[in-house]
Amino acid sequence: MSEIDQLVGALTTGRQIDLPIYLRAVEGGDSLRQELAAVQSDMEISTPLFVSGTSQSCAVCNDLAPERASRTTVADNSRSEVRRIADLVNENADAVIAVGGGRPIDVAKAAALLVDVPVVVIPTQLSADGIASPIAVIREDGGDVVSERGQLPVAVVADLELLAGAPINFARAGVGDLLGNRTALEDWRIAAAAGQELVDDFAALLASCAHLLIEGLDLSPLARGEMTIDLARRLLDGLVLSGLAMEIAGSSRPCSGSEHLISHALDALEPGTAAHGEQVAFGTLIATALQGGDPAEPRALMAAAGLNGALTGFGISPARMAEVIKFGPSTRPGRYTVLDRERPSLQSLRTLIEGLHSA
Repeated sequence: MSEIDQLVGALTTGRQIDLPIYLRAVEGGDSLRQELAAVQSDMEISTPLFVSGTSQSCAVCNDLAPERASRTTVADNSRSEVRRIADLVNENADAVIAVGGGRPIDVAKAAALLVDVPVVVIPTQLSADGIASPIAVIREDGGDVVSERGQLPVAVVADLELLAGAPINFARAGVGDLLGNRTALEDWRIAAAAGQELVDDFAALLASCAHLLIEGLDLSPLARGEMTIDLARRLLDGLVLSGLAMEIAGSSRPCSGSEHLISHALDALEPGTAAHGEQVAFGTLIATALQGGDPAEPRALMAAAGLNGALTGFGISPARMAEVIKFGPSTRPGRYTVLDRERPSLQSLRTLIEGLHSA
């Protein structure tokens, strides 16, 4: 039994929660096919629907799926795609095997919950902590983006060679997403002190462990545009631990605070700025400062990982970025964070941002 298995077992004793059964990491496509077949056999999955994205993950999916297996691609994370996938599962599938990054995984989790079938995730990139989380990010028909409950994956089967060979910006984004755990946890405690929430200490411990995995890594290969097998494994473990923390907490609270609200605000006011994890990394700098911490610590990790856009605010002027940050709490009403406690003015935010830029 691995150290992670022992930790999860200790934390979940006596709790009525779901957790993934399998976390299998192999090296090479042949091993991936064999491991997936073994998981399907163990889970008695006989007629899965394979779901992937439309580009690189589609090729991986086609290589994995047996010739006669049902398969489809998703173009986006829209509600209509969720309904379509659910209908396909209802026709003749006993599980969903999601191959790809955030969008196909989120759609698969949302659809599987609708029809109550298990989900197996095969990640092709390490850009965010949705790999093994119960959260699905879905775009409604009217355009609004919501984070909602999805089916928690029963298994994650990963090819470390495939993950190490993905574009380096995905891994950098994954690091950025994990960096946000520390400020998210502090925001959770701030909400508890204000009488808004209760902190689940065990979920918080798991989220903190996920962050510590990144703190203890040599991230410098990422800055050089390189990714190692060992780094892929550790990053995978950290993202999975974050997902488990959210399942234990029953929400995204252990891994999503003001830093994520700032990312959501960028999506709304400055769409296309950067990948989610990169925006979260920038939000972590702001949140750390507002919480009274030392932004030098996350800055060092960001620099080591090559998150240069986040370090410089993506070229957005301090005045405009201050407006974005002020907009953050409105993206998720009811999620109390340091932005609610401090209620910083536009001028104070501008001064803070200018100070971070000159650091």
